[in-house]
Amino acid sequence: MASADNTDREVDIVLVILDLVRAAAPAITAEQTRDVEQAVRVKYGGQRVRIAKRKKHLTPEQRDQLVRQALDPASADLSTDQIADTNGIHRSTLYRAFKRRGL
Repeated sequence: MASADNTDREVDIVLVILDLVRAAAPAITAEQTRDVEQAVRVKYGGQRVRIAKRKKHLTPEQRDQLVRQALDPASADLSTDQIADTNGIHRSTLYRAFKRRGL
């Protein structure tokens, strides 16, 4: 089958995904995977398809902790940029967390 190695420039993403599905759900039959593969190839065959990366999102608990940290009097001398950098997020993400809390 296809290799998921990123060095292979001719990776067949359909086969890679089907391999992962078969590993996660062994009850899927070979006939079912062939049907899915055929349907995908009919619909998208010959097209260049972009696979977008998913952005990492903060959980509600992480957002609450971030806002509590930013509002903590001990953090009063820190700028929003410093708080954002410390938490590995962008300043606008910090502002969105404030907005969601109604601050």
